[in-house]
Amino acid sequence: MRQFLVSHALDLGLLFVVVVWGFSPVLFKVALAEMQPLAFVMTRFLLLSVVAVTVLFVRARRDRAIHPFRIRRVDAVWLIVSGLSGYGVYQYAYVEGLANTTPFASALLLATVPLWSAIILALFRIERIRAAQWLGIVISLAGIAWFLTAGRSHASEFLSDRTLTMGQIILGDILSLAAATLFAVYGVVNKRLAQRYTPVELMCYTLLVGTCALAPFGIPALLHQNWSALTWRTWLILPYSVAFPIYITYSIWNWAIGKRGVGYVTIYNYGVPVLTGLSAWLFFGESLAPAQLVSGALTLGGMALARWAIVRGQVPGDESSHVAHQKVRTGSHNAAE
Repeated sequence: MRQFLVSHALDLGLLFVVVVWGFSPVLFKVALAEMQPLAFVMTRFLLLSVVAVTVLFVRARRDRAIHPFRIRRVDAVWLIVSGLSGYGVYQYAYVEGLANTTPFASALLLATVPLWSAIILALFRIERIRAAQWLGIVISLAGIAWFLTAGRSHASEFLSDRTLTMGQIILGDILSLAAATLFAVYGVVNKRLAQRYTPVELMCYTLLVGTCALAPFGIPALLHQNWSALTWRTWLILPYSVAFPIYITYSIWNWAIGKRGVGYVTIYNYGVPVLTGLSAWLFFGESLAPAQLVSGALTLGGMALARWAIVRGQVPGDESSHVAHQKVRTGSHNAAE
C-alpha cells in the first residue's frame, strides 16, 4: 500500500485538488450570500499572504536551499504575470462569476482550462498541438456555446429559486470563462517558474502580487462589508477557503506542473464540474435542463478527445527529457546563487 501511495503520489495529489475544487463552489455560494464578492476575496488573500510569508520563512530556517525573496530580475515580470493570472485578476473574475451564475455552470466553464492551455501552447509554439487535439477543442467550444444558449431557456426555472437576473447569469458565465483563460496562462507561466523556485517560494511571491493587485478594490469592499450580518457558517467557510482551495491545492498544482508539465496536469480539470454538479444537487437541490446535461457531456467529451491526443502523441523519453532539462536549469540556478 505504501509503495502504491509513493508511486502514485502525483496523481493522488491531483485527485485531491479536483475534490476540493469541485466541492468548494457550493460552500462559496453560501458565503457569497452574506458577503460582498470583493470583501470575500480580499479577506481570503490577506489571510493567505500572512500564511504564505510565515510558511516561507519557517521552511527557509529548515532548508538552506530556500532563500526568501531572492528573485532573479528576469523572473520578476513572469512572477507578476503569474500573480495576476492565478490570483489577482483570476480570483476576482472567478468569485464575481460564481456570484452571478450556478455552481455547476461556473465549474463547467472553468473546466475549459485545458482547452485554453492548448491554444496558448500552440500560439507560442511551446508544445505541438495535433489534429485530434484541435478537433477536441472545436467540439468543446461547440458544447460551451450550446450550454450557454440552453441556459437562457432554463433561466426561468433557475430564477424561480434564485434572485439572479438573466443579465447576471450571462455576466457570470462570461466571467467564469475569462477566469478559465487566466488560469491557463497561470499554468503555462508556472511551467517556467516551477523549475527555478520551490512551491512555497512560488506560492508566496505570486500571492503577494495578487493581493497587491486586489487591494485598491478589495480594501474599500472590506470597509463597506456588514460584518455583523455574517453567520457561523460563513465564519467557518473563511478559514477553509484560505487553507484548501488555494494554498494547499495551488501548491500541489504547481508542484505537479514542475514534475509532469502543463498538458498532463490540466486534464484533471475535467473532473471538477462533475463533482460540483453532484455537490450542487446534494446541497442545493439544483436542477439542470436536459440540453445543458447533453451540452456539458459534449464539452467534456471534446476535452477527453484532446487529452487522448496529448497522451497518444507522447513518445518514450519525453518525460525523462523534461526532467533532465529541469535538472540542468536547476543546477544553473544553484550555481548562480
